[in-house]
Amino acid sequence: MASQLDIIAERYVLEAEISRGGMAIVFQARDDVLARPVAVKVLHSHLSEDASFLERFRREALAAAGLSHPNIVAIYDTGTHPGGEGEPPLQYIVMEHCSGGTLDDLLSSQGPLPPERVVSIGVAICEALGYAHRENIIHRDVKPANVLLADDGLLKVADFGIAKAAFAEKELTTTGSILGTVTYLSPEQGQGLEPGPGSDLYALGVVLYELSVGRPPFVADSSIATALAHLKTPPPPLRSIKAGVPRPLEAVIMKALEKDPDARFSSAEAMRDALESSVGRTNSSLTTPIPVRSLPVRSPASARTKRVPRRRNVAWLVWVIVALVAIAGGAVLVSSLDQGGRPAPAPGTKKGRPAAGAGNQITVAAVSDFDPYGGDGEHPEEAPAAIDGDRTTSWTTQTYSSSLETLAKPGVGLVFDLGDEVEVSKVKVIGSAGMDLEIRAGDSCEGDDETRFDKLAAQSATSATSRFTFPPTSARCWLVWITALSQEGSGIGAIAEVEFLGG
Repeated sequence: MASQLDIIAERYVLEAEISRGGMAIVFQARDDVLARPVAVKVLHSHLSEDASFLERFRREALAAAGLSHPNIVAIYDTGTHPGGEGEPPLQYIVMEHCSGGTLDDLLSSQGPLPPERVVSIGVAICEALGYAHRENIIHRDVKPANVLLADDGLLKVADFGIAKAAFAEKELTTTGSILGTVTYLSPEQGQGLEPGPGSDLYALGVVLYELSVGRPPFVADSSIATALAHLKTPPPPLRSIKAGVPRPLEAVIMKALEKDPDARFSSAEAMRDALESSVGRTNSSLTTPIPVRSLPVRSPASARTKRVPRRRNVAWLVWVIVALVAIAGGAVLVSSLDQGGRPAPAPGTKKGRPAAGAGNQITVAAVSDFDPYGGDGEHPEEAPAAIDGDRTTSWTTQTYSSSLETLAKPGVGLVFDLGDEVEVSKVKVIGSAGMDLEIRAGDSCEGDDETRFDKLAAQSATSATSRFTFPPTSARCWLVWITALSQEGSGIGAIAEVEFLGG
């Protein structure tokens, strides 16, 4: 074919083959009229002999050409090129050239991606799908090979509507070309039903699943078996395959993979918002379009980012002024700013519930297990035993046959909610012999990331009671983090009671 296709329409000079699939060959080319690089997709000659396909193809290509969005590959031109002697004319599409490869290439070269990158990619694809859906165009074939990286690093979705032309009025079992993408096929498409926006979101869920753990949810011996798995088999939880996937991100992906389209997200915009919220604690709100090379997070000025109220900035400025006045000898002004005549907080402390007296035990409002790198949690029903005042009852971890380090688990533990910010200077962990422990403090009790807690103290417990002392620290949420279960590394960790003492 290449010898016949040196130039198309007397303007598109073919330079090199980029890829080859069941429908077409894609060439890197140069538009001599506009002096710009382009990509030219030339359909295989046998497709040109199907008159009904050609009509569908022209209709869908024209519809896709009307899509104008930063995260969608632009279509510049489409037409017919004379075939060789005795061969039918060839159909072609001229598209925006994306030199960065595909998402499939990225996955092959880098393997599973960090959660923030998965979310960035998912948001960009949601932006593209949402725009197309509002234009009444369903992609039908969302997969890593159809997500491209443009010259400037932007992520772009390609081939909108082309699947409709290729697969219309054909059965799954007889259409060889569709079997290549059955990995991302929604259950309703596998049943031969008309796909809708939810079908694209299901396929995106499969893509994000694969980006997160390095493999799609269903991998069977045959395409038909894979299609049946989409229809009947629940996808394995991501955290059962790869530790460290944040639970909120897992929940978003699993919702997208619901068998019933009505149980999925109501729109691409709803899925986008859920993705952004899933890593909100790491400031991973995103801009559109999204540079995938660096995948930066959204600027705080973005329309969908929760803005910090301006009064907090004013408060910060007031305290700076107060501190400067105090340094200059205006300590009276500092105390007068605290309403009700109470002494102002010491520099660097936060206002909250009054600290307990030195050595006095602080009441814990709630406790929960914390297993961000696991699958089923760490006996959440036993967590209250760590604050019930009964040293004969304990919270225990799962039984581990290998060390946490071998399992790539940085740790497990318990999160304690004091109900408000309280100044703590000592923590006592009872029933902890043989474990390596850390005490950490943070502002939020929600989420699955131990790094949101600041590490204050650590020790290897050599006796039944471990006592931690550190500079008085005000925080609401406290993590008792087990980094090793025993000297041998395996076994069960147990905690009978945890006590927090005031400064």
